[in-house]
Amino acid sequence: MATEVELKLYCSPDDIARVGIHPLIAAGVESGPAKRLENTYYDTPDLALHQERMALRVRATPTERLQTVKCAAKSVAGLSARPEWETPYSGAFDFSAVDARKVRAFLEERQSSLVPVFTTSFERRTWRIEISRKIALWVMVDTGYVSSGDRVLPISEVELELEQGNPEDLLDFATALATHLPLVPHDVSKAERGYQLFLNQIPGPQKALPSPLDVKQSSAEAFRLLASQGMQMWQANLLGALTSQDQEFVHQFRVSLRRLNSLIKVFKPALPRRYQSQWTKRVKELSRITGDVRDLDVMRSGILVPMLQSDESQIRANVSAAVSALDKAKQEALVQVQQLRYGGPVLLFARDLQDLETDDFPKNLPRFAEKQLSVLHRNAVKLLVKTLKAPTPERAHRFRIALKHLRYSCEFFAPLFDNAEMLEYAKAIAGLQDAFGFINDFQVALSRLHDWVAQEAIPQEAREAVAVWHTPQAQAVLADALHLAESVMSRCQPWCTECERRGLTEIRRRMQHDIKLQVE
Repeated sequence: MATEVELKLYCSPDDIARVGIHPLIAAGVESGPAKRLENTYYDTPDLALHQERMALRVRATPTERLQTVKCAAKSVAGLSARPEWETPYSGAFDFSAVDARKVRAFLEERQSSLVPVFTTSFERRTWRIEISRKIALWVMVDTGYVSSGDRVLPISEVELELEQGNPEDLLDFATALATHLPLVPHDVSKAERGYQLFLNQIPGPQKALPSPLDVKQSSAEAFRLLASQGMQMWQANLLGALTSQDQEFVHQFRVSLRRLNSLIKVFKPALPRRYQSQWTKRVKELSRITGDVRDLDVMRSGILVPMLQSDESQIRANVSAAVSALDKAKQEALVQVQQLRYGGPVLLFARDLQDLETDDFPKNLPRFAEKQLSVLHRNAVKLLVKTLKAPTPERAHRFRIALKHLRYSCEFFAPLFDNAEMLEYAKAIAGLQDAFGFINDFQVALSRLHDWVAQEAIPQEAREAVAVWHTPQAQAVLADALHLAESVMSRCQPWCTECERRGLTEIRRRMQHDIKLQVE
């Protein structure tokens, strides 16, 4: 058995020819001419191997045929390590070289029912890069396609494989490469894409997963787990934002960065100052790149489109002018998104997370979480009080940002307390965010319309029409949202251990259950 440590990087077909001439690659030694690799992947009719996260392929090269068995990989920022067994293939499967007893038994039991599922066909150029006497790696540039039946997907990627050294060396090399080339780390192997094609599945945007925390973990372990999980979401939606027409990828990309920003904020007392400062700034900058795309989409659907149903032709004409300006701005915003093709920040985040100094992290995770959640709650309450005294859109927006940090932190720490109550509370906070959402959307739209008037892209009457149309709704929404906020923010906080000490948590849960039964 060999353990393969590799890192996959997506590169668009239009840019992949640039990889071979980059100085970091050109400094290596190319191992002969490009090779054509034809691979057939096998599984049982019910995809038993796929369910166990195994892959079995037969690879044909101009000189030989090889049988390869691979098991599940653990992957972070595209960097994966997986066990694999490779042996010559003579026309019949032979699993005797698989020295993991359970894996071998699993394959041998199903050997008679193995059938071809999909194929990959690609051209590979390979370089050996010797960075130092102790660090060497392989760089493989693959271009071709994966096919299943009449369905086809392109292959356009760079694989880095560690020959000698540590996984961190692979990350360092990839970060340097992705700083100057449009390379984005991705975890989806050719085999996984083949199965998606076979099953006719279209990968969708990745939403936040449940928190993986446990009360037995230290706060340092908790931060690393949550940061890694957030990075996976960032990375998956980044690739989707660059390669898919589905704008939900852009939205979930922003959500992933906002969650990371909240994570850094809630762990601020424990994080090294340089790390906290650097990544707070970087995450906000990355989020801003896609901010215009999302804001313009919301402005179109929530602010302008409803006005196109007006009976007044002049209103429709003014709004049509604003829609035209919006479409132009959207195209410019999408060009900005292409900056994200240079995936160095994801790799750098992974590297910095590995090197993170954790000496100052508190040991007691639940106590740390309770304290930080209480701080975030007090901050939100203070901003609510200010907004109630002077209910301006600006104060409402600051309160909404505080709610965002509180909500995400409740989700992060939910397993440390009463998980169901924490998630229910986070859901209530999310509803409160949504209640204030229209006010912010309206203010962003007015600001953008003001800029378009100054640029003479739309007439002043267009902005005035939007302001007159939506101002009564915005005022009513603000009043209702503030009333709801008073109710939500005065609720008992589910992370408060005082309720646990007094035995009130179970009593409250039984009361809620009884009320629910009465309603039903």
